[in-house]
Amino acid sequence: MLGRETVVNKRTFIVLWILCIIGSWSVLPYVFHLDIIPPSVSVIKFFFLTTVQSTVLFGLVCWVSYLLLPKTDLYPFNVEHLLKGIIYPGMVSGVLVGLIIYILDSTIFQSSLLSGAHPPFWAGALASIYGAVNEEVLLRLFLFTLVYFLFGKIVNISHQNRLAFLWATNIVVAIVFGLGHLPAAFKLATPSSFEIFRVLLLNGIPGVVFGWLYWSRGLLSSMAAHFVTDLMIHVFLI
Repeated sequence: MLGRETVVNKRTFIVLWILCIIGSWSVLPYVFHLDIIPPSVSVIKFFFLTTVQSTVLFGLVCWVSYLLLPKTDLYPFNVEHLLKGIIYPGMVSGVLVGLIIYILDSTIFQSSLLSGAHPPFWAGALASIYGAVNEEVLLRLFLFTLVYFLFGKIVNISHQNRLAFLWATNIVVAIVFGLGHLPAAFKLATPSSFEIFRVLLLNGIPGVVFGWLYWSRGLLSSMAAHFVTDLMIHVFLI
């Protein structure tokens, strides 16, 4: 692993933990409108279970990320040139990714049963917060960092091969990102090779882009891209 030490601030991870708890609430209207929650589970009970689960899960995720990040050469909390160098590229990437997903969903995958599953735009807008915060913390800050760290334990990552291992990590995490959407998809449509391919491709493409932004521009850039992509899909292009 390269020797440059990554400086982390514990307060940053505490803030992310709190934001993840709030983000878990933001997705609840979307989940209820998709009608994938058993009728026997009340709104209050589901809210309580979601809060407990997200508190424990993302508390652990943030804690492990806090411990691992200094052991890598990743620098996801860069704030230099915040708008021009981080936020704007993320937003532009989000628009492009959203358009690509929309075009693919409207052409190649137009016969998919999942293409018509769209809750109200306001629920989609709220759920975009979950995607931008919770999924980016879980998949990029935690999983990307973990996989890259493990690669560094297996082989020596140098300046010459660093890019190759970053891309390898990115692809692994993007695949996991796609696989993570399968359980919810199977509650809305009968599992088939067509639907599986759709879920993996339409989530793998943004996963690769978000991962590239994470390692090259930072967590805020991948969050911005994820948020805009979700808005494009769930609000503006439905």
